[in-house]
Amino acid sequence: MKTQVTVKDMVRLLEEIAPPQLAEDWDNIGLMLGRGDRPVRRLLLALDMTEETVKQAVDYKADMLLTHHPAIFHKLGRITDAGWQQELLLQLAEKGVAVYSAHTNLDCVAQGVNDSLVKRLRIADDDVLDSQTGLGRIGSVEPCSLNEFAAFVKAALRADYVVVGDAGRKVKRVAVCGGAGADLAEIALAKGADTLVTGDVKYHTAQQAVFSGLNIIDAGHQATEWPVLEDLADRLSLRFAEKNWNVVLKVAQETLLLRHV
Repeated sequence: MKTQVTVKDMVRLLEEIAPPQLAEDWDNIGLMLGRGDRPVRRLLLALDMTEETVKQAVDYKADMLLTHHPAIFHKLGRITDAGWQQELLLQLAEKGVAVYSAHTNLDCVAQGVNDSLVKRLRIADDDVLDSQTGLGRIGSVEPCSLNEFAAFVKAALRADYVVVGDAGRKVKRVAVCGGAGADLAEIALAKGADTLVTGDVKYHTAQQAVFSGLNIIDAGHQATEWPVLEDLADRLSLRFAEKNWNVVLKVAQETLLLRHV
């Protein structure tokens, strides 16, 4: 007989997978909305709480929505229908959908955002890039030109586009950081990387990196993070089976928030 699961049970499992203590001090993670004793039979995974993913959660009759980016990041003084974020929270609350967010703790943990990125980009012999935070990974790839590797990155991540900063180096040792990791450029260089793959790279940051001898590939914030949702879904499905939990899940379909047209 399948075991009935509550929000509290799901929170404990998610905290095993991505321990809260790994999150940055400025981050907001954990259970954002919901009653701990409510049952969870259906779980939806998404990068963001958006109108699109909330509708999918409601249509799926999800009892819980798991997001990567915090559903609540800045302090809320009130929850009304006056703002988009509060409106979405109200919709979820009215349908009894709990919301849990795992952000920087999922970025740095083993088998998290960056390990999923490493797997998709076929990076071998990888190691943690920033040992202080656990963010980023670095390893080796089959030697190729920057254009060849950029085309591979775009295809592997199903990215709408990639932006390339060419430092004139062949691609052999690659650093990655899902989301926004351009601040790790100096560390990547110090650890022998010739190329950094990340998202949200500012112009002057890219300029500094390229002039310092580091190729930059900006594949976009979402494209460098979505792989973890598929991997996390697989891990959770296995855990549910091991525990004999009566929970089914799926990954939300999300449109790129920022894309080339």
